[in-house]
Amino acid sequence: MPVHVAAAEVEFWASPDFSRTSMPSPIPNVLRSVAGRFVNEYRSQLRTFETEHEVAPGVVVRRTGGHTPGHSVVSLASGGERLTFLGDAVFPVGFDHPDWHNGFEHDPEEAARVRVRLLRDAAATGEALVAAHLSFPFGRVAAAGDVFRWVPAFWDY
Repeated sequence: MPVHVAAAEVEFWASPDFSRTSMPSPIPNVLRSVAGRFVNEYRSQLRTFETEHEVAPGVVVRRTGGHTPGHSVVSLASGGERLTFLGDAVFPVGFDHPDWHNGFEHDPEEAARVRVRLLRDAAATGEALVAAHLSFPFGRVAAAGDVFRWVPAFWDY
């Protein structure tokens, strides 16, 4: 089974530079070890792309950078509805303070620019989102200038 990943991400993890991060001391070595094992284990399955790739009809992965050089988001479209997975681009505090960054972001300034752009786009389109570090499975973004708010979606199942 192919693993679609931005070429910039594979290149980064081959020799990661943590000089701009503020991670606790054991974390960088753990990440290097895990990244090395991942690349070795899945090398034959990696399918790299530069900026954007349609994985399957209606499933598009797009490189944003910021959090890591190849950080990507995944958009799903079906029947006129859209859902985007923002990965590590946003944390709860990022709605009130999108210019703040966390210690794991490898390019803090770019991560903030990416976050603001993604949140502005999401607020403008009203599309549903999910993200790795948000507490509710999915929701939308409301905006007032450069301040954003996570609006959990009503889950009608």
